[in-house]
Amino acid sequence: MRLIERSDVGQVDLQFMWLPTFLGMDSHLKSSLESELTPKLVGRDLDDATLDWAHEWVVTWICARYPALTGLRHYLDSIKFVGMVAAVPVHVDKYPRHG
Repeated sequence: MRLIERSDVGQVDLQFMWLPTFLGMDSHLKSSLESELTPKLVGRDLDDATLDWAHEWVVTWICARYPALTGLRHYLDSIKFVGMVAAVPVHVDKYPRHG
């Protein structure tokens, strides 16, 4: 996963729900980020290499605004280690028996 992911053909979304709350709730920060990042992505293929680059750009951009927050780069960049595996059917007994 990345902080920037494809949402539709030719569109990307900031995964703001993965940001620390004070960042994800900051509409001014999100607007500023979008206005600076959008021109850098227009006309580019939204392939994995571009999305990896955009993820790193967003991490760097946010960290530059909060230099006093130690560990922020590691926190933001760690989302790239979160992934989804194919769903595996699991039987869950709706009413487990005790005893």
